[in-house]
Amino acid sequence: MYSISPAHAIGLVGGLAALPLALIALRFHPRWRSVPGTVQAAAVLMAVSGGVHLALIPHHLATQPLTSLLFLLNGIAFITLSATFTWKYWRLASAALLITTVLGYLVYVAIGFEGPDQVGIATKLVEVTALGLALVPVRGEIGRTHRSWRWATLGVAMPMLLVITGATVWIVDLARPDPRHVHAGALLQATNPFPTPPQVEAADRLYAATKTAILPYEDWHQAWAAGYRPGGSTTLPSTHWINQRYVDAGYVMDPQRPQGLVYANTHHGPVLLGAMFQMKGLNQFGPDPGGPITRWHQHENICITPFGFEFSLMTPYATCAIGAVDISASPMLHVWIVDNPRGGPFAVDIDPTVVAALDRS
Repeated sequence: MYSISPAHAIGLVGGLAALPLALIALRFHPRWRSVPGTVQAAAVLMAVSGGVHLALIPHHLATQPLTSLLFLLNGIAFITLSATFTWKYWRLASAALLITTVLGYLVYVAIGFEGPDQVGIATKLVEVTALGLALVPVRGEIGRTHRSWRWATLGVAMPMLLVITGATVWIVDLARPDPRHVHAGALLQATNPFPTPPQVEAADRLYAATKTAILPYEDWHQAWAAGYRPGGSTTLPSTHWINQRYVDAGYVMDPQRPQGLVYANTHHGPVLLGAMFQMKGLNQFGPDPGGPITRWHQHENICITPFGFEFSLMTPYATCAIGAVDISASPMLHVWIVDNPRGGPFAVDIDPTVVAALDRS
């Protein structure tokens, strides 16, 4: 639950508030114990979703009245169905409402009416879970045909809904990223939008000092002697070499003691690309003398596999490949001493064509 839109945070509060209220209210329903646990759980989750939708009405009322109306209708429908779980057509009505709501959200996200923030994603996961619970056939129920359409929905519609939801959110987030997430998987430091003349001069001084300090490490043997060691696979196009002594000491943007060096892994040996400064703690961005030129970034999608570090793009559900564990890396700032035409000397990444050209040289 990171990167929650401030405008949607009230929805999270509404959903969390609805949870205990639903548990208490439904517990005293006269037919509560007569239905299976899957139905009980689905009813509670639908009440939670209703609470999220109702809480979001005030924010959208002034700018998107139609959206507010839809939130109102959705909230009322969810809460009504959560309380009428003994109705003969409850499962069918619940499935129709849940599927329509998820697909409607995806349409809104795709056309740009809503952003795929974490409150929206979490709410859709709650609704998909409620759908699955509402459709689970229960032993002893009458009607083979009635059970068949539910098995079909569980086996086909639910997996498709999950794939469509994840793919839509992922694609839209990449196509229209949040201003502080323009680099996939990295949170960028908030700065002023355009650098001032003093910030340009400060960035130039930092670049010059860093380049002068690390030039001796163009000979990787000197970097090794200074305590730098490869921090990942050397079969990738480039590798960060880390000096653990400097990491532990907590030097802050010291050109003489950068926590990392970045080398291109070429067929003729490591070629120095630049330096990396790194802070010790998460969400603690370092000093930013160059404003938007030198803003730090924090990676939030590093997947560790048994074979070493593997940088991969997480799904919207914050998952890595099977067998990998995801971690976040504390804020870092790169200084590239080679020409980096696509991003400049302080870019988050090095242009891959630069690394390829060095390998061919």
